[in-house]
Amino acid sequence: MLRGTGAWLALPLLEVMTPLSAREATRQRPPIRLGCLYLPNGSPESAWNAAVDGEGRILSMAENMRPFEPLKEHLQLITGLESELRGSHPAGGATWLIRPAPEGDGINARKGVGGISMDQIAAKALGNETLLSSLELIMKPQGSFSSDILRNNISWTSPTTPAPRETEPLAVFRRLTGEVGAAGEKKRDDRKTILDAVLADANSLKSKVSTADRDKLDEYFESVREVEKRLALAQEDSHIRKQAMLKNTTAPPGGHPENHQEYMRLMFDMMILAYWTDATRVASFMLDHEQSNRYFDFIPEVRGMWHALSHWGDISGKTEDDDGQTAWTSKEVKRQQYLKVINYHHQQVAYFFERLKTIKEGDGTLLDNCLILYGSPFEDGNKHASKRVPVMLAGKAGGKLKTGRQLSYEGQPREGVYISILDALGVHVDKMGNTDKALSII
Repeated sequence: MLRGTGAWLALPLLEVMTPLSAREATRQRPPIRLGCLYLPNGSPESAWNAAVDGEGRILSMAENMRPFEPLKEHLQLITGLESELRGSHPAGGATWLIRPAPEGDGINARKGVGGISMDQIAAKALGNETLLSSLELIMKPQGSFSSDILRNNISWTSPTTPAPRETEPLAVFRRLTGEVGAAGEKKRDDRKTILDAVLADANSLKSKVSTADRDKLDEYFESVREVEKRLALAQEDSHIRKQAMLKNTTAPPGGHPENHQEYMRLMFDMMILAYWTDATRVASFMLDHEQSNRYFDFIPEVRGMWHALSHWGDISGKTEDDDGQTAWTSKEVKRQQYLKVINYHHQQVAYFFERLKTIKEGDGTLLDNCLILYGSPFEDGNKHASKRVPVMLAGKAGGKLKTGRQLSYEGQPREGVYISILDALGVHVDKMGNTDKALSII
C-alpha cells in the first residue's frame, strides 16, 4: 500500500513485489477473482445463445448478444441448466447463488433461503487474504419492491443474513482507499485527492522500481484519477438535483450520476479497482433488484417499466404489473422492447469485461485471472420458467477455464456449475443444496 495522511491506496501486483529468487524460477501467479453479475426479470433463451460448430466452439453470438461478439473467445455459455424456483420473483433473487429450500415459493427471510450463497462460501475461504472479504454492489433500487429483502439480495452470509450492499460508488471508493473509519466518517480533507494524499510515498516507490513497474503505476494512477474526477462530477450533479428539489418531501438519490449508464459503469469501475489492487477477490453486483420496475424510456423505442416489459404476453397495460398508462400495439413490439433492455445491460457488462481485458497482469490480463458468472434466474420473464436458465462465464480463471465455447447440461441443476466454480478457486465443497454432482467447466 501507499500511505499518506489519513489515507492509503492499495497497489496492483508489481514485479518488485516478487522476490528475485522466485522471479528467476517462475513468475508469481496472480490470484483468481470471482464475480457474480445478476440480471433480473429473466432473458429468453433465443436471446442468450450462440452459433457453434460441432465441437461447441462459439462461431458468433446471437443477435441480442452482439455486445459480446468481440469477447467471444473469453466466454463460456452453458445451456440447459435448471433451478427449483418454480417461477418466484422473491426466490429468484434470493436463491440465485443457492440451491433453494424445498418449499420453493414459500421461501422468506424469516425461514431462510436454504444456505450460504456460493460467493460467500468463497469469501469465507479467501477473505482473510484481502482487505475486504467480499464486495456486494447493487444499483439503487427504484419502484415497487425497492426495500424487499429477498428481491434485493443475492449474497447471504447465513440462511437469514444478507451481506451488506453498497449503492454509492463514492462509498465503495472510500472503503477501497481507507478514507472512512469504523463508523463511516470521512478521514481526509475533501480538497485533496487520494493521489495527493499519497504522493510522497508514490514518488518514492517510482524511484525504486523497474521501467515496467513505473508504466504499470502510471496506468493505475491515471485510472484512479479518472474515477475521482467522475465521482466529483457525480457529487456535483447530486448537489444540483438536491437544490432543485428542496421543496420535495423525499430527498433525491445522492452520490451517483443521474445518467444510468454512467452510474452503472462507475460501479463496474469500483469492481475493477477492487480486483486490480487485490482489495478483494470476491464481488457481486445486482444490475437491478429482482422484479425491477425501473423505467427504461431513455433507451430509444422503449416504453414502460422493465418488469412490465418482461411480461410481453399482455399488451393492455392494465395488469397489476403495469403502470396503468403505458400500452403496446402488439406482443412482438413489447417483446422487442424487453430485449432492448436486456441488450442495454449486455452493453454495460461488455464494457466491464473489455476494461478487465485491457489491464495487463502476470502473463495475461486481469480478465484472464477472473471467473465472472453472469446470468438470470428465469429463462423468460413472461413464462417465469426456471428451466434452461441463462448462464455465462467470462475469464479464464488463471488458465483453468476453457473459453470460447458453449456447453449443454440439459436438465442438470445449476448448482453443479457452482461446485466447479468454487473448485477453480481452490475452495472445495462436497455439495450445494441437494446436488453433489459437479458439472465440469474446464
